[in-house]
Amino acid sequence: MTKIATHANPVRRPVPSFMLRAALDDIEGGDNYEQLWTKRVGEDRFEVCCIPFFAYDLALGDVVRADAETGYVIRSVERRSGNGVARVAVKRRDDVEAVHLRLHDLLGKLEYLHEWFAPGYVAVSLEPGRSHDEFFAGLAALGDAVEVDRILI
Repeated sequence: MTKIATHANPVRRPVPSFMLRAALDDIEGGDNYEQLWTKRVGEDRFEVCCIPFFAYDLALGDVVRADAETGYVIRSVERRSGNGVARVAVKRRDDVEAVHLRLHDLLGKLEYLHEWFAPGYVAVSLEPGRSHDEFFAGLAALGDAVEVDRILI
């Protein structure tokens, strides 16, 4: 069965938009993809306009290659934006509501671009040239209630 993770509220919503898919080969159970909002910047080149939830080696602003021949599944990254991604998951269902509020406050206070996949799972854009010490200290203050995955930084 094919499963596709989507972005309801991408941090950038270009007009016109072009939807690409990133193959999620490391997830078991069939064909799995993440649908990504992009902006066409060339014949087969697209700029990623959302923060990937599950696709590794991709970040907001990266330029990728895809075409009709691949079914608009991303083939490669042509140019890195320099952004990183932190993915934060609340470990216990009973903690989701309280931790969501604390995460929301932290991200708002520090003005980080972020997207929620679910109340207990958020992807955060880590911009280059900025210290992320206060952000990671805020996550550390949540203790073992969250699990953090850092990508491309």
